[in-house]
Amino acid sequence: MKSDMTQDAHNLSFSRQVPPKLEEVKSYFNYLHIPEAEAEVFYFYYQGMDWKNETGTPIRDWVMAADEWVWNLEN
Repeated sequence: MKSDMTQDAHNLSFSRQVPPKLEEVKSYFNYLHIPEAEAEVFYFYYQGMDWKNETGTPIRDWVMAADEWVWNLEN
């Protein structure tokens, strides 16, 4: 079931452009049933990192980064 939800999420019309708008991030986290406050933490964390990951590689797809963020929350 979880994989179906993930697949559905990838079919949504979220722009994957970096940087995303905060409202897009909030909408995506809401879709995943993750609190809005966590969406803000994610957004401002990566905003502060200039949309690069921990190794300095530019993030090209914020939705993938958000999926990884949420996976780390849950695991």
